[in-house]
Amino acid sequence: MKKQLGILTVISLLCSACATDGTLATGGNTQATTAQQLGVTAIKIAINAKCTTEINNQPAWQIVSRTMTAEQQQTVQSNVCGCVSDKALENITAVDLATAAIDPTARAKIVSHAVTRTLNQCVAETLKR
Repeated sequence: MKKQLGILTVISLLCSACATDGTLATGGNTQATTAQQLGVTAIKIAINAKCTTEINNQPAWQIVSRTMTAEQQQTVQSNVCGCVSDKALENITAVDLATAAIDPTARAKIVSHAVTRTLNQCVAETLKR
């Protein structure tokens, strides 16, 4: 609960960085840039958590991970979910970020869609390494 409250607080800061046209404020305003960075960081954390859950729920991962050490499992999950966290942001608009700050249901849907759109791509990239 405290984690969700912390994430909501950080995302709320992001709302103060939104311009009236629905885009994130940029430019010389350091406070807006910091709020934007905090909001993106909060979304990345939520995406990473969702990604880890999705991976652990996959039957294929459950089978393959049995042959790995705990360190290998952690490395693969970190690589895949790091990729998902970075690429998923390409699918999240400033409006989505603002909506996520005030609506927990929307936040869950936004994060879920972002993870869904990027997870398979990142698994494939990780396996190519």
